[in-house]
Amino acid sequence: MLKKLVLTNFLSFVNRTEFDFTPTKYGILSNTNISSTGFLKGGLFIGPNASGKTNVLKGIAFLLTLFKDEKINYTKYLCLWGKGASFEVTYSFDIAGNDIEYTITYFANNRKLEEKLLINQEEVLTRLGSEGKLTIGTQTIVNSNLDSGTIFLRTAAFATGNFPDSPALRGLMEFITNSVYLSSDSSGILATKDIEGYAESNGLDKVNEYLNDFNYDFTLEYTNESQGEGIRFKSDDKQIVYKRKSFPIPMVQYLESQGNLSFTCLFPHIIDAIENPGMVIIDEFGNSLHNGLAEKVIHYFMKKADQSQIFITSHCTNLISNSVFRPDQINRVIFEGRLGSSTKRLSDFKPREAQNLEKMYLSGMFEGLPNYDEI
Repeated sequence: MLKKLVLTNFLSFVNRTEFDFTPTKYGILSNTNISSTGFLKGGLFIGPNASGKTNVLKGIAFLLTLFKDEKINYTKYLCLWGKGASFEVTYSFDIAGNDIEYTITYFANNRKLEEKLLINQEEVLTRLGSEGKLTIGTQTIVNSNLDSGTIFLRTAAFATGNFPDSPALRGLMEFITNSVYLSSDSSGILATKDIEGYAESNGLDKVNEYLNDFNYDFTLEYTNESQGEGIRFKSDDKQIVYKRKSFPIPMVQYLESQGNLSFTCLFPHIIDAIENPGMVIIDEFGNSLHNGLAEKVIHYFMKKADQSQIFITSHCTNLISNSVFRPDQINRVIFEGRLGSSTKRLSDFKPREAQNLEKMYLSGMFEGLPNYDEI
C-alpha cells in the first residue's frame, strides 16, 4: 500500500511537499478505513478549483504512467515557474511487510533520469542517465544502454519476468498493474468503454452479484435482445442494457441517465480493487452521482477492500465527514501563487471526533475555502 508521496517541483508543487497516508491516533472508522496491515485505505483531496488537487492525483498516477507508457513527455510534469529544471517524485510503499522507497528524478536540461529503489533501506536499484544496476540477492543486472524515456525499473521488470526472485518487487509490480487512474470526460462521465470492455471480457454476472450486494436497484445485461414490462429491445450489436429491479424495462446505454452511466462505469474498478490489491485514483469523484450514492461507494470500498486504496478529488462537501473519511484521510490543498500548491491534513487542525467537519470546512476553519466576490 502507498504510505507516502513526496513531490518536488512537480506540476504546481514547487517546494518539497509530503502526503502522508499513515493513520494518526484518531479512533474514527478504524475498523473500516484502516487496512489490516495498518495503513489508510486512501484519501480525499479538497480545495478550490485550480488549487492543485488534480496534480496530487497525477503525482500518484505518474508511477502508473511510467509502467503503462513506454515513452512519456517528462517535461510536461515540470513546474513552469519552479526552482530549476528538474523534478523529483518519491513513493513509499508497504508490500507484504516490506518497506519500499522508489525515487525518480528528471533533469530537463539534458533529459536524464535518475532512479533509486530501496527495500527495507537496502539499495537494490540505481540508475543515472543510461547506466542502471539492479541487485536482487546474489543476482546483479547491469544495463549501460538505457533509453532516456523509459524507467529502468520497468525495463528490469520485463527483463526478469516481474522479479520472480524478489517477493517485494513482484508484489509492487502487481500492485501497480492492478491500479487505475480515472478522470471524467467533458460530460462528466467515466469512459463508457470501461463497462463494455469489462462485459466483453468477463461477462456481467460478477458485476450483478456485487450490485446486488451493494443493494443497487439495477441489474445489467450485455446483449442484443432484451425485454421487460412489455418493452422489447433488439439490436444487431450487443449493448449494455440497464434494468431496474423495481421496474425492469430494458434501457439501452445511450438512453440511461448520466449518473447511472458514471456509477456503472466506475463499479468494475471498485470490484477489481476489492479482489486484487491496488489503487483506484479518481479525479472529480462524485460527478453526476447523488451525494448519498457517492458516500455509499466510499463506505462500500472501505468495508470490502482491505489491501487496496482509493484516492479522489471531489467538490462533494458531504464527503468531508467523520462518517465517511477520517480527518487524517482528508487533505486540504491550496494554491499560494509563486509558492505553488501546498497541503495539510485536516487531522493537523486537531478537530474533535464529534465535530462536523463539513460545517467547519464551509465556515473556513480549515482554510482553503474558495472566496468568490459577490456579483
